[in-house]
Amino acid sequence: MKTGLIIIGIMAMLLSVLACEKDEGTPDSVIKNREIIITSDVISTDFVGNGAQWGGYDSVGDWIGQETLSDADWNTLFERIDYMRPPFLRILTNANNAYIYDGKYDETSISGKLLKMLEYAQSRNIEITYGEWGHHHTGNIGDIDMEWIANSVKFLNHLVNEKGYSVIKTVNIINEPNGSWSSTQGSYDVWRDVQVAYLEEMEKYELSAIKLMGPDVAIFDNTNETTWITKAANDLDDGIGLYDIHVYPKQLIVRSGDYTSMLQAYRDATPEGKRIVLGEIGFKYTEVDAGLKEKNEAAIEADPYAGEDSNMMIYEAFYGVDMADAIMQSMRAGFSGALVWDMDDAMYVSPDGDDYSVDQMKRWGFWNILGEEHCSDPADEEIRPFFYPVSLLCRYFPAGCDIYDIKLPNKKGVRAIMGAKDGKYTIALVNSHYSTYPVVLKSESIGGLTMDKYTYKSNADGTFVGAVDENGFAKPAETNASFDFSKGVDITLEGESFILFTNMQ
Repeated sequence: MKTGLIIIGIMAMLLSVLACEKDEGTPDSVIKNREIIITSDVISTDFVGNGAQWGGYDSVGDWIGQETLSDADWNTLFERIDYMRPPFLRILTNANNAYIYDGKYDETSISGKLLKMLEYAQSRNIEITYGEWGHHHTGNIGDIDMEWIANSVKFLNHLVNEKGYSVIKTVNIINEPNGSWSSTQGSYDVWRDVQVAYLEEMEKYELSAIKLMGPDVAIFDNTNETTWITKAANDLDDGIGLYDIHVYPKQLIVRSGDYTSMLQAYRDATPEGKRIVLGEIGFKYTEVDAGLKEKNEAAIEADPYAGEDSNMMIYEAFYGVDMADAIMQSMRAGFSGALVWDMDDAMYVSPDGDDYSVDQMKRWGFWNILGEEHCSDPADEEIRPFFYPVSLLCRYFPAGCDIYDIKLPNKKGVRAIMGAKDGKYTIALVNSHYSTYPVVLKSESIGGLTMDKYTYKSNADGTFVGAVDENGFAKPAETNASFDFSKGVDITLEGESFILFTNMQ
């Protein structure tokens, strides 16, 4: 009995020594894997900015019996976008709707809404890419309707040189030309020929400052469309001011981080010295995200105003985390901006096949400004959760800022990015995984700063934790707080959360 006790005691001592040795051997590696290090490595310069798709409202007359939004609704929109402060917006239209009537443009009932938005953008100096959804042809998609080209460019000249909307910097002619749903039916040659014809027509006017944005191809989860960029660069590069793609990834590819490397392939295909942006970014749920696909389809079915082309996860707080993750990964991949699809449910009808005379909306927006008028639901006009992080990524990464790389620990779902302009900084972090991580945010290049700190945490019930003001706009959790990044700032990065530090105004 006594011998047995001695053996047990010796074994306990050995285990204790081994445990101590293990504890003494792991702290450095554990600490290192908690460090998020801001570097002095610049990913991109002269950032265009994050923003959203705006425009449309073409069904307002059918939905509420008047040609345009009420003054109160316009004012609410402008107040919300003022908070968002997007440096960049995309506005597409069907310009033939505004063509000459008795020698004049109809600037009230037809193009009044477009002019209202452009006047707003001009007053805030927001860069606009303006364009048309598709080209017109004379029967065969390759037989370009040159009268349409002439009228479209003439209207562009009217907007830029006659109305004075100098914030229009690029034109985006033909939406998603690689798709079977596009006016090009996937033909690169047709898209290229339309762009060439458009540029040639623009030469007849004082529009040399306006360039193309393209090729505007739709991407989901692969790098198969990089040839559109390389061919466009070869055929049209002098005429292209911004390269762009549309991305509708699965949640799985974004949360895994594979999304970054996919985007980098498109950045690498872009000519040196040129910038590329996401012309649209949203999430599509397929069998890969089976639970979300089922949930989205059930929510659409339950909502009489939601069309088939809707993402009902806009009502859920986790979508804010996913969208922040996707936008930040695009910045880390070297993209110069991202435009969220989209601003407002009330912008577009979701047709039933070819039938556009329906009540259903494309529900993708930060809100539905016609919640009361069209849906008899005033609550639907309220700001949705994902506006919180997206508005901050627009507001505090201004046009012209430089984007810096941040080294990340080996922690699933963690991403970070920094922007700098005029000696001011914004640092954003996101954790799209479910686990909470203790991390240390350190910098090789910046030291002590006084900054505001915003926090957003998604709850399982669809709500979020994050301070907002009486308008529903994000408020800092801490104001004018001191952070010494040279020594390291300890952070508890909760699961499905977003944090932003800034000393920008």
